[in-house]
Amino acid sequence: MDVPSVVRERLDGESVHTRVPLGGDDAVFVTPTRTLVYRAEGLLSDESVAAYPHGVERLDLSTGRRKATFELTYVDTSGQFKVPADRVDDVLEPVLEGVLAAAGVCEDGERVRELYRFSELTLAITDGRLVKHIGGPVWDPDHETFPFADVTGLDAEEGSVATQLVVELDGRPNRVKVPSEKAELVRRALEEAVLDYHGVDSLAELGEKQGVTDDGEEADTETFEGSGIAPLVGDDADDPDDDAVDRLESTDAQGDQPTTEPSTPDSGADDDDDDEVLARLDALEAAVDRQNDLIQKQQETIETLVEELRRGR
Repeated sequence: MDVPSVVRERLDGESVHTRVPLGGDDAVFVTPTRTLVYRAEGLLSDESVAAYPHGVERLDLSTGRRKATFELTYVDTSGQFKVPADRVDDVLEPVLEGVLAAAGVCEDGERVRELYRFSELTLAITDGRLVKHIGGPVWDPDHETFPFADVTGLDAEEGSVATQLVVELDGRPNRVKVPSEKAELVRRALEEAVLDYHGVDSLAELGEKQGVTDDGEEADTETFEGSGIAPLVGDDADDPDDDAVDRLESTDAQGDQPTTEPSTPDSGADDDDDDEVLARLDALEAAVDRQNDLIQKQQETIETLVEELRRGR
C-alpha cells in the first residue's frame, strides 16, 4: 500500500487497513483509531495531513451533487472533511467501522460487510451483528444492535411502501422497516451474514442448530389459542372469538363449583396443582407477548399511513 511519508509520520505505530483514493494523489487512510485525510501538494496549497479520531459523539454525512461532507462531533469540538460524491461509500464503511469499534458497539477487527442509508435510517451489517440507527446522523448513541449469536430466524413482511424485516432473537421478533424496493437486497445480505457467522448453509439448518423447530412453533400457536385470550388486533379484531370466550367462561364456572370428591392426604396433589398453575402462567405470558407483537405491527401500519397522507399519496 502506497503511504506518503507525511502520513507514516502520523501513524504512531498503527497500521493502515484501508486506503481510499480521492483523485490525483489525495487519499483517505483509515487506521483502527483514526481517519487520516491526505492532501497532496498543489498550486495553491502545501502537502498536509488531518487526523480525525474515531471516538466521536456523532457522525453526520451530507451529500451534494459533486462533494460529500463528513462531520465528526466530539465532546468539546468537531471537525469535517470533504470527499468526491462518488467515493462517499468507499470512505464511509471503514470510517464507521472505526467509530462503532471506538464506541464499543462492535469488537476490534469486526468489519462492516454492507451499509445502507435510507433517508433517516442507517443499517450496518457487520461480521457479527446488525446495527440499526434511526435519525438524521449516520451514527450517534441512539441505536439498536441485533447480535447474530442470538438470531434464531429471519423473515420479511411485505408492504406496498415499506417492508418489515423480521429478525428473531431467541425466538422473539424484532422488526426493521426498509423501503420495499431495497428490501430483498438487504434481506439477502443479512441472511448471508447470519449464515456465515453460524457456519450453516440455510435458515432451516440455523433453526436446527439453534433448537428452533416447526413442532415448537406449532406448540406456541396451540398454547395461545388454548389460553382463552382472543387477539387484540388482526383480521378478527371486530369479531371476537366466541369459542374462546365460552371456553374461558366454562373454565371459570367449573372453578366456582364445589367439589364433592372427598379429600385425602396426598403429597403429590399440591405439586400437580403448582405445575398446572405454572403452565397456565407460561401460556398467558406467551399470549401477552404475541398480542404485544400484533399491537406493534398495527402501530407501524398506522405510522406508514400517516406518512403517506403527509406526502399526499
